[in-house]
Amino acid sequence: MSLVNRKRRGNRGSTMLELALIFLVFFSLLMGIFDFGQFLFIHQALVERARWAARWGMTNNSATTGEIQNMVIYGQSTTGSNGYFGLSTSMVTVTASNANTNSWCISVLISNYPYKMLSPYISGNYTGPNINVTVPLGLYD
Repeated sequence: MSLVNRKRRGNRGSTMLELALIFLVFFSLLMGIFDFGQFLFIHQALVERARWAARWGMTNNSATTGEIQNMVIYGQSTTGSNGYFGLSTSMVTVTASNANTNSWCISVLISNYPYKMLSPYISGNYTGPNINVTVPLGLYD
């Protein structure tokens, strides 16, 4: 066996080892980016849904807190079958304060909503931070 063939065979093994080590780091970073992006997407989607439902409640004077809660969970004023991102009625609280005054507002609180992490070492089911949206009506002249 010549010296050149021995060098090539030794390099091939070290190249495969380096590739394996770099792939582990790259894959872990990729999964972390995916998990963080998923969390941001779910959080922002729930914030927008809460804002939309609170605005809908403000424009419909006859809307009840239960209907606004259904708008957050199901996207309609009546009860549906599947909650948005796994939401349930126990996770959404709607309060209307100071009705028919200049400081009238509707607050929507979303708490304990679930999301999953897939990254190594931190995979599992988690609950997101509370989302609190307040939409004031106010009487502007």
